[in-house]
Amino acid sequence: MEHQSNGQIGALQASIYLCQPRAPQQINLFKLEQFGRRLGHRMPGGASTIEALRSASELYRITATIRDMYLGNSPPKMPSYRLMRRVGKTRRLTQAKTLCSSRARLCIKLVATPAGASRHQASEQSSLTMSNLSDTIAASQSYPEGAQSEVKASQICDTSRISEAIPERDHRYYRTDGNRSDIYEASIFSDGSSNARAAASVGMQTQTDTPTAAAAVTAIELLSRLCEESGWEWIDGMLLGGCLAYGLGDFGKALKWYTKVLSCDSNNVEAMSNTAATLLSLERRQEAEEHWLRSVRLRPSYFEAVEHLVGLYCEDHRGKEAVHLIEFVERSLQEDIVSASPTEFKDSASLRPVISDSRKSEEYSETAATANTYPRQPESTKSDRTWSERRIQGRRYDANQSFNSIGYAIPSSENGRLLSLIHGKGNMLYALGDNAGAARAFEDAILIGSRKQHLGIRSLIAQILTVVAQQRDWDSTPLCNNNAADDPVLLWPEAALQTSSHVFPPHGDLPGLADVPSNMARRAGVSVISNSLLSLAKIYQDGMSSSGATATGPRATSGVQEILALYYLSLSLQPSPSTANNVGILLASIQQPASAKWVLNSKASQVSDVPGVVPGSGIDLALAYYNYGLKLDPRHAHLYTNLGSLFKDIGQLSAAIKMYEKAVHCDGSFDIALANLANAVKDQGRISDAIEYYRRAVTANPDFAEAVCGLANALNSVCNWHGRGGVKSLGASRDRWHVGMEGMLYDGFATSSTGFGWIERVVAIVDKQLCDGEAWGKGVLHSIDPDTLLQQLRISCNQLAKQNQIYAVLRKAVQEWSDKTWEGAKVVRLVERATKRLAWQLYHRRYILRRPSQTLDKSRPQLPATLAIPAAPTVLPFHTFTCPLSGKQIRKISQRNGLRISCSTLRAAWLPRHIYEPPSPPRPQLNVGYVSSDFNNHPLAHLMQSVFGLHDPQRVKAFCYATTASDGSIHRQQIEREAPVFYDSSAWSIDHLVSQIVKDEVHILVNLNGYTRGAKNEVFAARPAPVQMSFMGFAGTLGAEWCDYLLADKIAIPSQTLRPYRNNVDLIDQTKDENNDNDDSQWVYGENVVFTRDTFFCCDHRQSAPDAREPQLPWAQEQKRRWRMRKDLFPHLPDDMIILGNFNQLYKIEPTTFRTWLRILSRTPKAILWLLRFPDLGEANLRETAMLWVGPEVASRIYFTDVAPKHQHISRARICDLFLDTPECNAHTTAADVLWSGTPLLTFPRYEYKMCSRMAASILSGALPKNADGDRARKDLIVHSDEDYEEHAIELVTDMLYPVRGASVGIGRGRLVELRKLLYEGRWTSALFDTRRWVSDLETAYEKAWGNWVAGIGGDIWL
Repeated sequence: MEHQSNGQIGALQASIYLCQPRAPQQINLFKLEQFGRRLGHRMPGGASTIEALRSASELYRITATIRDMYLGNSPPKMPSYRLMRRVGKTRRLTQAKTLCSSRARLCIKLVATPAGASRHQASEQSSLTMSNLSDTIAASQSYPEGAQSEVKASQICDTSRISEAIPERDHRYYRTDGNRSDIYEASIFSDGSSNARAAASVGMQTQTDTPTAAAAVTAIELLSRLCEESGWEWIDGMLLGGCLAYGLGDFGKALKWYTKVLSCDSNNVEAMSNTAATLLSLERRQEAEEHWLRSVRLRPSYFEAVEHLVGLYCEDHRGKEAVHLIEFVERSLQEDIVSASPTEFKDSASLRPVISDSRKSEEYSETAATANTYPRQPESTKSDRTWSERRIQGRRYDANQSFNSIGYAIPSSENGRLLSLIHGKGNMLYALGDNAGAARAFEDAILIGSRKQHLGIRSLIAQILTVVAQQRDWDSTPLCNNNAADDPVLLWPEAALQTSSHVFPPHGDLPGLADVPSNMARRAGVSVISNSLLSLAKIYQDGMSSSGATATGPRATSGVQEILALYYLSLSLQPSPSTANNVGILLASIQQPASAKWVLNSKASQVSDVPGVVPGSGIDLALAYYNYGLKLDPRHAHLYTNLGSLFKDIGQLSAAIKMYEKAVHCDGSFDIALANLANAVKDQGRISDAIEYYRRAVTANPDFAEAVCGLANALNSVCNWHGRGGVKSLGASRDRWHVGMEGMLYDGFATSSTGFGWIERVVAIVDKQLCDGEAWGKGVLHSIDPDTLLQQLRISCNQLAKQNQIYAVLRKAVQEWSDKTWEGAKVVRLVERATKRLAWQLYHRRYILRRPSQTLDKSRPQLPATLAIPAAPTVLPFHTFTCPLSGKQIRKISQRNGLRISCSTLRAAWLPRHIYEPPSPPRPQLNVGYVSSDFNNHPLAHLMQSVFGLHDPQRVKAFCYATTASDGSIHRQQIEREAPVFYDSSAWSIDHLVSQIVKDEVHILVNLNGYTRGAKNEVFAARPAPVQMSFMGFAGTLGAEWCDYLLADKIAIPSQTLRPYRNNVDLIDQTKDENNDNDDSQWVYGENVVFTRDTFFCCDHRQSAPDAREPQLPWAQEQKRRWRMRKDLFPHLPDDMIILGNFNQLYKIEPTTFRTWLRILSRTPKAILWLLRFPDLGEANLRETAMLWVGPEVASRIYFTDVAPKHQHISRARICDLFLDTPECNAHTTAADVLWSGTPLLTFPRYEYKMCSRMAASILSGALPKNADGDRARKDLIVHSDEDYEEHAIELVTDMLYPVRGASVGIGRGRLVELRKLLYEGRWTSALFDTRRWVSDLETAYEKAWGNWVAGIGGDIWL
């Protein structure tokens, strides 16, 4: 009986094997009988053989039907789940995969081949049903795009001002997800919930009434009979029975089948893995994990168990264990290859056994997992076959097959599954924050596919660049290239798509996947390699231009060049909108060298028709890639978002808004697109729409810092304070009054009050970002030897002993910086200081010592290669003017922005490897360069338009570099006409502008922008001039090494706000200056300061005001003129009313100030408050707030008018009786306008550390005479607390009287009239409006600053 059963089993196996290509009735009985005899079984004759044949044929028919039902001609359509960008969101193996893989095994058994036969077809089926981790992970990963993504990616959003503030950075959204096609979207990671399993089970159980399900039940009965006849030793039959039972949802019966298999063969990994899948379906997770662990340890090459276990770990948020599991598999397969060459694999005796005994494998539990180790077990004494032997007996290998060419003990037909695992490891490491480890994993996956393990990723990149250079005329497709070896090779999309066919000729087939038998599996492998290239390029891109708290992220050695090479190959292997998106972001950021030579095709299709785009430039190609990506996916929200950001960058705001709107239409909850759209419409003045879009962005992602801060700034700009809350500070020194959700006030001084609301949330975001930023660059000194770093700084002095002393001090300092916060910042500043010092050494040797300078090494000190570019805080420096932050916070925000600009500039491809040549000595005048984007109809031009022509040509020659095109205004025309040298550099690249400054031999370079819209701070970070200053453009510290001096006075910058150490000259100073230390001091200004005699503020009104060319009217006539203008503007205002006013933009008003104004109105019933609709949306909000806080009577005395043109604005300012300044952020240009009109200004310099809150005091002081009357006026108008502000205003208003009848109507009496007369009559002699005096003082400052630089002297300058 036993022999007969064996004969039936042999016949069954043979018949199924022979049935594969034919119908059952075509089976050759002779071949069947002969095959059975060869197996050594005694076959019964005649009818018995026919009976066995019929049973086999019936079983084949039934199971084949089930196979078709479950699999069809393609993988089952399962839901697509992706690894989202948040850590911990990785998903597990779907239950669908579990079912699918079980069915796969069913089908594999149906087509199982006898020993020695080819298993390629079986491998194909397996690869289809394993949901190759490629599909998991290829389609799963999604990176934050910046910043994104317009998070320009580095760069990000606008929430600021209406006419003065800079826009916030938009977010570029980086995509590296692999949704290549529907086929490859099926992921083995899903929610993995019991609901999913229940649904799968129910789905199967509902099919039990179908003919196929009934046939499956019949098949199980047949298998039971045959297995029983075999004495339950027919393992393949029992596996098949378990699969059928599992497929029918009868998990208990399936478990019994697999238990029987394990009782026969305790190390049967397939039964073990199937048991684990069944246990998981029964919610017995721990047991399932143990069975999969044992399967993997017995046979590391059994990828199905590995994939299941990885998925289980991911579902449980055990990413590190999943990574270590994959690393264990890699190690095991690499170790096994050591003892066997490709030919040796044909002999199983040459293989090392990798089998564990049952007892030891069961001992492995959570402890081993926690230890992150998967130890190899001793060889088993049991006679079972090792996993290597099982693999050899199950496959036929020929000598020509590259069995171990990739360095792993698996057949090359399974390379796809291995590289999918390794790619998955990379995604998990990325999610865990280990960018370096992720990059290595992606590199390994790429090298497996390209079969270049022994050469490395650099070799592949070099090959890509080589073939690109050799194939410039691919099908006449245009290639943009320049001559510099390190410059990026720019390809149009059509050319990039041909990259793979030239790297892997002739058809671009990846050699590592050549032996993968299934076309579908091969396509999945290609998709994985393409995704790995994409992911690696993105990590390199992060290392080059994004933030990272550490300095250990991988970085492409040649920057953009290598990154583009990886992207090109990725795109050519698998055209993807995500890849096109990332290439577009990278190309848009490329600054083309001025010397670039382009090889362009004359095709009209390649000539950009977008205004402001240079054909063949990086921006032009970026547009091409974005548009190409949209052809692949017309609903790709991220492409529309980044295309909008590009349009915004080149000044096409309307086009940008259209693109953002399309992105939002594609994905209404896309937070980055919503925030960018809000920024753009805000720039158009559509504040209400901006607020709505910001709200939607915050709703979509409450943790999106840029959206939260954007919303806060937008609400503040229109005085919508509902829910603003407030910030709790010591003694309520800032942000005294808070506003609740209902709009009512709360006293921040109350002990029970705590910070709350959206303003507190903004400050908390700043705190966290600054705290995180302190660790930026930590560890960077591990990547470079201190001596190597110091040697490139080239310390030199006249005395060797002193030189050695300096070296020792620096070496000690560098060692102390290592592994501490601010490490990266200190290294950057040291490199910048060394660059500045080398230029001084060169000048000193050449022009002072008169020695040859040819031997001096002019190489520019370099940043360590591992130092990433830091992120800037979401709250930009300009926004600190109205945000209730501490001095330390404000300083750090500026420092972070300065560091980012420094790093990005010092990494720029256009920056030469040598320092710029210093200018020759003045002959006799100093060459002073002014760089500004505001030489147009802008407040800065209004204030300084005469300065450049007023310079004494014997002292200063002015060079003006306008970075924006002319608006044709009279201000621009005057500057162009009067400046000795004027350049319209609006179309120049940064390096062109820097080169021109060097060529012009500029001694002192002045930054008239600072951190405001249109700034070109990269110019200053390149250090083209020996001395660099900043003034007038930005009222605060720049916190950067590339700014040597600020121009200020003792009112604007009190001495107690200066950094204690004031020397900023040599390298030793840099180790002492405490510029980046963990101190609690509130100093703000690290730059040296030029302190002027009078106000530092420049005002050109004496030359350019509307009435400047008219004779000044006598005081009596001026009063009459003023009264006539008052009647014209406010015809219905009672004659005895006092006009209080403020003409600032409304974003400068905050709750504490508005409360004070309302209290003043409440206590002075004969006063009104005159404000501007600046913007108009703010009027309704302020009126509503006034009604809520003080009632309708006081609220009715707030008057709003439209913003007037500049000349009318200055003229009508005289109507106001008293200008009430905004203490949080003062009137600046407006203060000068008001004082020129003769109107008194009441101001409170609320903060010592905020220059913007002290400017009006400086300006007012400069407008008043330097005598007793002036001193008394200063005491009346410059107060020192909010309470004093209120009392002084009330006292001045109460003292003011307008007669209501008689000849003296309109002729007021009181202290305000006296102050008005003092200001009006003194404006032609005051220091504020004496522009020639200001220019002469400035020239003196220039001469002192230059003299100090030549002499190597540091410190502040007092005029």
